[in-house]
Amino acid sequence: MTRLANLSLDTLEDLPHPCRDCAFWELDQRTGADAGAVVDPGLEKEAWISQTLLEWGSCGKLVYVDGIPAGYVIYAPPAYLPRAGAFPTGPASPDATLLTNAYVIPRFAGTGLGRLLV
Repeated sequence: MTRLANLSLDTLEDLPHPCRDCAFWELDQRTGADAGAVVDPGLEKEAWISQTLLEWGSCGKLVYVDGIPAGYVIYAPPAYLPRAGAFPTGPASPDATLLTNAYVIPRFAGTGLGRLLV
């Protein structure tokens, strides 16, 4: 059985590692680990999800197959993704929603879960 769920503080632990503890898109490169700051990416990810949920709404989806986390997507407006502005393709329009991460566990690859998530 396949089930979709919103990314939330309750489902955050179901993100696969190292994605669970990665805050690349969520941190500004001038204030994040690149600047020599001591940062706990797991706490930063949790704080980012909490803030984004409160201010904007759902910022991701997880898909489960028979209760097993099988994949996810993470997305948000550019205002919530400071690192996105550092890429040559930016800046994105303020009314856009950027898809920053999409992943399906290899065991479930080719089953249509990526299409379902997107």
